[in-house]
Amino acid sequence: MIIQNGTIEFKTKTANGIDPETGYPIKPSSVAWGELIPCQFKAKKFNQLGIIKGGHFTVASYEILIEEQPVPSEQLRLKDLSGKEIGTFSIIQAEPLEAVCEVRILV
Repeated sequence: MIIQNGTIEFKTKTANGIDPETGYPIKPSSVAWGELIPCQFKAKKFNQLGIIKGGHFTVASYEILIEEQPVPSEQLRLKDLSGKEIGTFSIIQAEPLEAVCEVRILV
């Protein structure tokens, strides 16, 4: 059982096939976000001290728990309970936790 403090949405892309001349995939024609999935997340690393010429940047990684289900995508969007977007992330690892019927996603 998770203690919900946010939601995630998986990114879905529509494939356009392979370019016959180059053999490389053609850029997806459309990108959409899936349904809202309740989750529990916590920051593994969070650092706002990065400085580059002209501004600052944040380095963040999160551990996300969801009820057991397939992870259909390589990217997700994380939001808190108020609907504020935390960020869009690439999935590093999706690990099934069979003993508690959950999936741990590292981004």
